[in-house]
Amino acid sequence: MEVGMMTFIAALTVGLLGMALLKSGHADELSRLYKHKRKMAEKNQEDQEDDIFVQQKTGYLAHLLALAGLESKYDQMKTTWICCAVGGGLAIGLFMALSVPELSIVGFILGIPVGAAGFVFYLSQVAKKRQAKMTEQLPQVLETMVSSLRAGSPILECFKVIADTSPDPIRGEFKRGLISLQLGKPFKDTLKEMCIRIKAPDFRLLTQAVFISQEVGGNLADVVATIADAIRERFKLRDFLAALTSQGKATAAFIGCLPYGITLITYCATPGYIIPFLNHPVARIILLLLIIWELIGFWILMKMTTFEV
Repeated sequence: MEVGMMTFIAALTVGLLGMALLKSGHADELSRLYKHKRKMAEKNQEDQEDDIFVQQKTGYLAHLLALAGLESKYDQMKTTWICCAVGGGLAIGLFMALSVPELSIVGFILGIPVGAAGFVFYLSQVAKKRQAKMTEQLPQVLETMVSSLRAGSPILECFKVIADTSPDPIRGEFKRGLISLQLGKPFKDTLKEMCIRIKAPDFRLLTQAVFISQEVGGNLADVVATIADAIRERFKLRDFLAALTSQGKATAAFIGCLPYGITLITYCATPGYIIPFLNHPVARIILLLLIIWELIGFWILMKMTTFEV
């Protein structure tokens, strides 16, 4: 035991002495590398502090909030999204507990994605209305831009005029782009970010025209005027198609609401004919599946009579 202990102590001493000798031979080099590493870390920290531009989030919720103009409320909307998911699970779980107690846990599990999807659907509708409003305002913005360009104003001055005279919500997007340009952000990066927030093919076409004009030259005012005329013609075609498909949409709405109307009338006229069906647990599940199937059919009918122009 004593021989083994002495051998271990000797090996440990030799190892420590060897490490000390190696370290003493390279102490200056290690110190220089450590100082260089610390200096580079301080430099990177200073570069991060000097960057005044906020990095744009790239997640699905962030993209949806950017389209809806609610980027500044990202944390609040994320919390609301989680609350809606949990609330949807509790609501459907409570409904199933009152109607079919055996499926209360299943209702809670299925209600979580339903609640989350409902909140996303609400945000998508807000974003859709905002994007449609900006698309309607785009021809007027392009007219203002054409007038400024033909008067000899640069692109930065055009942004300033649009940010001062245009109506909301497109005014806010151009004002945000103008502030980014004034702070020194590259023009291409600014327009690319605006393309993310303004989801309109015509605005993307405008950005491509501006990029090409900056690289190879050309009369940008005539190109912008042509884009504005194309947008107006597209609006006319959209209104014409809406008039042609109005009867089909009315028919789809009538067919979609017909089963619910017949069920309600039957329940009000002869309750004894419907109540035994509703009191059976299997019949309630079948009724829920029928409602979901009917909603899917109604959605398909509406899609068949809707055309994107």
